[in-house]
Amino acid sequence: MKKKYRLVLIGLIIVGILLKIRPNNEGVSLPKTDDVKSLSLIKIANDRGVEKRTIKENNDIEKFLKILGNSKKTKKQSVSDFPNKDEFILVSIKMSEGGYIRNTIYEEDKKLYFEQAYVGIYELTYKDISSFLKSTVTDEDKENISEELEDILDNNF
Repeated sequence: MKKKYRLVLIGLIIVGILLKIRPNNEGVSLPKTDDVKSLSLIKIANDRGVEKRTIKENNDIEKFLKILGNSKKTKKQSVSDFPNKDEFILVSIKMSEGGYIRNTIYEEDKKLYFEQAYVGIYELTYKDISSFLKSTVTDEDKENISEELEDILDNNF
């Protein structure tokens, strides 16, 4: 009887270890395109918004969300609201029902990352993002701004 108990215990320990070390390949958690009213990409430099790009067309929103959805989960962990970087892009998704979902995109070690605060960090490709911006965002969509990050977050900017 003791032998069976030990074998079961060892088996449970091995299963627990395997479950713990298996890679977490969960994808990015994103809203459905129909639930999004608009999307703003706000360049933040030294805690200040300096440029804002607004995307309102459903087709373009869908393309951008698809690019984010194709990102690859990294082993890095998100431990704060914003990356500890002097420059990053605040991705502000305005929901049709009201409210915002805010995430960030930043560069580190010549790689591009999409971070969902406290959820995960995902690697993006420069090619996808740059071709999207070139083909989608026109000069009319860009706006030079000078707003503190706190004001952007507080005023539903």
